[in-house]
Amino acid sequence: MIRVFFYSGIMYIVGRKTVSKTGKIYRYCKLIEIVMTDDGPRQRMLLHLGKLELDKAQLKILAKLIERRLAGKYETVSCPDLEPIVVAAVKKYNDKIAKELKEKQESESAVYVEIDLNSTNQTDYRSIGCEILCDFFWKKLDYDGILKKCGLNSKEIDLAKVIIFGRLISPGSERHTINWFFNQSSLLEILPTDLSKTGMDAFYDIGDILYAQKDKIEYLLRKNTKQLFPYYDTVYLYDLTNTYFEGRKLNSKLCKRGKSKEKRTDCPLVTLALVVDQHGFPIISKIYKGNQSEPLTLKEILNKLYEPSNNVFDKIQKPSIAMDRGIATKENVSYLKENNYSYFIIERREVSKLYKEEFSDIKETGLAYKTKSNQTVYIKRIDMDNCSRILVYSPMKEKKESSMIGKKENRYLEDVGKLIASNKKGSIKDAKKIHQRIGRIKERYGAISSIYKIKLIKDKKKKHYVSEIQIEKTNKPKLLKRKDLAGCYVIETDNKACTTEEIWEFYMTLNEVESAFRALKSDLGTRPIYHQLDSRIESHLFISVLSYSILKSILFSLREQGDYHAGWETVRNILSTHMRGTTIQKSKEGKMYHTRVNGTPEKEAKAIFDLLGVKMKKKRIIKIH
Repeated sequence: MIRVFFYSGIMYIVGRKTVSKTGKIYRYCKLIEIVMTDDGPRQRMLLHLGKLELDKAQLKILAKLIERRLAGKYETVSCPDLEPIVVAAVKKYNDKIAKELKEKQESESAVYVEIDLNSTNQTDYRSIGCEILCDFFWKKLDYDGILKKCGLNSKEIDLAKVIIFGRLISPGSERHTINWFFNQSSLLEILPTDLSKTGMDAFYDIGDILYAQKDKIEYLLRKNTKQLFPYYDTVYLYDLTNTYFEGRKLNSKLCKRGKSKEKRTDCPLVTLALVVDQHGFPIISKIYKGNQSEPLTLKEILNKLYEPSNNVFDKIQKPSIAMDRGIATKENVSYLKENNYSYFIIERREVSKLYKEEFSDIKETGLAYKTKSNQTVYIKRIDMDNCSRILVYSPMKEKKESSMIGKKENRYLEDVGKLIASNKKGSIKDAKKIHQRIGRIKERYGAISSIYKIKLIKDKKKKHYVSEIQIEKTNKPKLLKRKDLAGCYVIETDNKACTTEEIWEFYMTLNEVESAFRALKSDLGTRPIYHQLDSRIESHLFISVLSYSILKSILFSLREQGDYHAGWETVRNILSTHMRGTTIQKSKEGKMYHTRVNGTPEKEAKAIFDLLGVKMKKKRIIKIH
């Protein structure tokens, strides 16, 4: 190793020269400053400059440039080769000085007390990680400004923050949120308003206040979202879902029995319609009765999107509307065409049957396409007079659907087996009751039950008794046809100018609205609903939509900042380890020191904060007793 010095006034660069196996020479350099001390001149290391492949003359110039730049002087003659190194070195030096200054200030404000370590105790832990993250995005979306424009005062804004954050951090009913706020969360300490003596009614009433301003809040929120995440709308995704209630809701005009998407036909339902953009950000929502006909909602929703007050939407070119076949009736498709909307429709099994021959050789004749999750799908285009249809075959989807059919068939056989076992034991012999049980099983399993035949052997002595139940498989090929088309589906669009790949990409965005509904129901604990009043049911659902806007902003930002594809549940679990607590210690003088402070986040939690640029303020409170 050779030590070389390159002097430039009071600053110079020290280089440690090494030779690699290939014979290439590298210099790992440091910026050194000469300082005068009582013992004479001494060296002080300022910066590690790293590996620099520069000759002696360039290193000398570099030292001079850095020295002048740190003094606030800029060169009239540019050195483009050295400029990036100079800029990086100056930034690194300034960051180092800022860090040293902060450490010095902290050291000067330090309080030293002689304590008994054996007296140390910790208490009153409350969650703080998710609260910090949600509050960060609350501010980025300017929720305070939105709610002020809607006429809410400071206390009402803080109450709104509690119920919206509660749905994100500890999903459940409003009663559950109140318990979480007072007993588990540090949010009470973060809020500017003291809500420690606030009664339960205020937390219920704030939902009504928010829902009364629903249209204006959605309008302002959409405007702020587009400013925070600028992009051009290309697709609006529209769908409906329903959720169930605990209770009979006899006097409700909103809760009606209908076809439950959660298989809870035993409960009354309410329907939520939601429009999201291609990234999954909510645009507009509406609440309907539980038995609402899906196709009848499309015109109303689209008309509402383009009301004069909703001028935040891109109107240079109307976005395409992506929807399920359940909404895309002939009347609705005609309405879209008349109003210059293009559309994308996801066809179901009935249409797939029309293309059974095309699907049979799609692997050989179709286009292989790699998805973002590195799965291969096969697509084939069929152009028609007024539209194009894209046939899609997904081996992964086929595996999943076939597995679901197999599991359902096994559950069917298991339920029938339980009935046969009960009959053998003599627990159920009455033919009428057995027919009722069989009817319920067939209702539960639909097409699966059609390929099996259940035969009842009557008792010779008691004709209304059944002595034996037998089950046998029929030759009906209905289930086999379903398995043949597993993983196959059809996309229809009137936008024939789009390439096959573009149509497929548009279809993939439909996952965003499905993801939104999954988040609303599972991650945000929207179901089940316990409220008795229709107004409270509406506010409960709207709170979930507002919570989802923050959830989506967090996940979208994580994906933008890095290759981070974890869901909200994962993020929430990681941040749940970040707590705020009180440390109690006894001094030598006998005083008790109660220090309340945020803990240091774990590695994974800190990584999330760093990715999003979340700054954590240590709100330290020291009380002496």
